[in-house]
Amino acid sequence: METKLNRDYRYLDGEAERLALIEDIKQVRREVLKLADLVPKDKHYEPRYHGWSLAAMLGHLQLMDNLRMWAIELGILGIRVPISPYLLNSFNDTMAGIYRKRVVETTLRGIQKKERIIEDFIMRVPVDKFTKLVYEPAQEIDLTVEQAMQESFLYHWREHLETMRNVDDMHYEPPTGNSVV
Repeated sequence: METKLNRDYRYLDGEAERLALIEDIKQVRREVLKLADLVPKDKHYEPRYHGWSLAAMLGHLQLMDNLRMWAIELGILGIRVPISPYLLNSFNDTMAGIYRKRVVETTLRGIQKKERIIEDFIMRVPVDKFTKLVYEPAQEIDLTVEQAMQESFLYHWREHLETMRNVDDMHYEPPTGNSVV
């Protein structure tokens, strides 16, 4: 299936492939949580990422995990929900305002709890359901269930991790030349 996303989706036919996806999902979440931990508490509610606070960014990721899982579950049942990009963007902007002051620790606990649910979900979806379609409103395309799981729980998080890294990531650069103290 040709997509605008041009991703290297993996086939999840076997347990090893699913476990590898789960490990990648865990890794990206650890990185997001590690970056979130770098943000001082007094900065949790200030605009940082395209105008979103840390609280809003984490709230968005937690909410999208839930909504995307529902969309995939509906796709498995053969129900396709075509949400317009305008509605999606309006919803995201509204939720960013609502989550702007959300308690970060509460969201972090929710994200960690949902991770286990996602892992179980990935392991239990029958292979014969992978070709069912799920609408991806941000790109206005249909993905298979197999692709939608990866897009929702891995690539979506990677995109937001990159946004966070552009603002918060600290890099160590060793001194150049012969600097003597």
